[in-house]
Amino acid sequence: MSKDPSEVLESVFGYTSFRANQEELVRGLLAGRDVFGIMPTGGGKSLCYQLPAVMLEGCAVVVSPLIALMKDQVDGARALGIRAACITSHASPEEKREIADSYRAGELDLLYVAPERLSMESFQDFLRSHPNGGPSFFAIDEAHCISEWGHDFRPDYLFLAELKGRFPTTPLVAFTATATPRVAEDIGRRLQLQNPVTVRASFDRKNLFYEIRSRTNGDQQLLEFIADQPEGCSGVIYRTSRKSVEETADMLRRNGVPAQAYHAGLAAEMRTQIQDDFIKDRIPVIVATVAFGMGIDKPDVRYVVHYDLPKTVEGYYQETGRAGRDGDASRCLLLYSPGDIAKIGYLIDQSEDEDDRNRNWTLLRQMDSFASTPVCRRVALLGYFGEEYVAEKCDACDVCAGSFEEVEATYEGRVVLSAVARTGSRFGAVHVCDIVTGANTERIRQFKHHELKTYGLGKNRPKKYWRRVVDALLAGGYLRTSEGQFPVPQLTEAGGLLMKGQGTFVMREDLRIEPEKAGAKRFTSDPPYDVGVFQVLKSLRTQIAEEEGVPPYVVFGDRTLRQIAAYLPQNEAEFSRMHGVGRAKVEKYYDRVAGELACYLSTHSDVQSTPLPVREAAPKVVKGLGGTYLETLALVQQGLKYPEIAQRRGLSESTILGHLVRLKENGEKIDLRQHLAPGVEERAITLLHEHGTESLKPAFEASGEQISYGELKIVVALMQEE
Repeated sequence: MSKDPSEVLESVFGYTSFRANQEELVRGLLAGRDVFGIMPTGGGKSLCYQLPAVMLEGCAVVVSPLIALMKDQVDGARALGIRAACITSHASPEEKREIADSYRAGELDLLYVAPERLSMESFQDFLRSHPNGGPSFFAIDEAHCISEWGHDFRPDYLFLAELKGRFPTTPLVAFTATATPRVAEDIGRRLQLQNPVTVRASFDRKNLFYEIRSRTNGDQQLLEFIADQPEGCSGVIYRTSRKSVEETADMLRRNGVPAQAYHAGLAAEMRTQIQDDFIKDRIPVIVATVAFGMGIDKPDVRYVVHYDLPKTVEGYYQETGRAGRDGDASRCLLLYSPGDIAKIGYLIDQSEDEDDRNRNWTLLRQMDSFASTPVCRRVALLGYFGEEYVAEKCDACDVCAGSFEEVEATYEGRVVLSAVARTGSRFGAVHVCDIVTGANTERIRQFKHHELKTYGLGKNRPKKYWRRVVDALLAGGYLRTSEGQFPVPQLTEAGGLLMKGQGTFVMREDLRIEPEKAGAKRFTSDPPYDVGVFQVLKSLRTQIAEEEGVPPYVVFGDRTLRQIAAYLPQNEAEFSRMHGVGRAKVEKYYDRVAGELACYLSTHSDVQSTPLPVREAAPKVVKGLGGTYLETLALVQQGLKYPEIAQRRGLSESTILGHLVRLKENGEKIDLRQHLAPGVEERAITLLHEHGTESLKPAFEASGEQISYGELKIVVALMQEE
């Protein structure tokens, strides 16, 4: 074997040059030093320990968290001629003996194991049985799992902190695809890395387009997003629970999208089959819990969708990193709903460890801030990992691509800041928004906040709007959140100055049409408009603003005036379709706007209106079966009969039979006959023909109570089917 890593790179791996950062890490390991690589998904981490393992004498031990990840790595290494193996719980005793014999004989380059196995004293003794007295080095993959601040902390990884003490002369190499400076420091400290060769690659995945949308009708938004992707391309949709995974996969199939569910509740053989089908393009879409993809090296995933809010920014980054690993353009969509915070927060609060709760709440709030604040997604994402994005805008996220419009909101900002100040910065954002919108809650009455001057000043806008104002003030540095488990917005120096009338405040408004409003209200762009009409409307706006004592843009934004001047709405329904015009503004302003338009048009007959876009009803989403039906279906697919299913699920046999019939009616491959004992169907048919099917009691009694009501129901369903 050549001693030149560049030659081995070409002869074994088939590459003529290293990717950025790889060679430094490889040479560090070859020199016997500890190594720490922080590299994004798809950055070529595995080569950094596989190549040294080939060149060094002995066998390197790779610690990996997932069996699927180990299997894929071993298969890939063997295809290159590298002597690799993995010892897992799925291996037979014979396979384990063969691998152990190969290790002791010095016939392996790489041995993959899980941290649980490595922590066993007997296995450590086995590692010392190598002719060289131990491994050539330890490679810790997914090293963020050892950090309590990492997005995927695993207690089993904590043993790795003892490796230096157990094998003091053996180099350690740690790799992670996601690590903030805090997590990176924690990893190095726990593993006791000694003056490691450290490489921190850029986290910028230039080929990924990041998009975050408010989740209004998630199923419809998901279907429309998939319809916009190239036909047949691969995609991954992440959901938080097994039940939601099953429901979304079922919904997609019913709407013509070939999709499969993947989660830990499936049998291991089924998970393996689904992974294989996805890798080999037999299934284009996978709906999964977040564990999916960690061991899947599929380079051409064209999109990743987070239907629910991820728990951490690091988790979001790693999961989106499974798209576009081949370097081609790919899209990442997050459907954001503030309600997800309460759901995740409830689970966090179940922990009895106060430090654990506080840590996870901090990570969740960082994720919420990232999702709710419309600043360049790339700037925010890289900033989270301590990396500065120097370009003015990335042009590869929804914010930079023009999905948001900058709108002056100085008045609104001052209203919120005043509400925060007048309540002593002691209440959360929801309560602040309740004050501004004039909500009549028990908490507002308790603290007499309905007596504040700011109470109800924003009642002409929905609470969601005011929450966006709070988020924008936080993003702009006018507010900050307090420390602790229950943070509240507090004024900064800049916020105090703005509240007192110094400076202006601009926030970004989302211009995109969401499915529940599509075709019924807003338009993606404005057609040409009559300048004369526009000027008349501006004058009217100024007059109304002076009457109400508010800035003109509070009445109508310029974009609204441009649309009115273009479309010349003829009635309240058409007026309500203008940008920024809700029910309250229709009631307050339509008559005055219509009067001004009529007056102007009476003397300017040459002004022509642009026809309003045709309303296009959003396609109806075919809903899938609920989670309880899918749980029954999963047990049927395991070969259980309906009495067993009823017992396992704690439901009545009648309920389970109802599930079976409904599943059959909905096109599932349910063999109802498998739930009947031999000979029951023929005898039941005879009795049902004799006694009828309106009531099953006569047939039940005529059978001598030998045929159950459940079996009779199944036979009736079979008779109706035929």
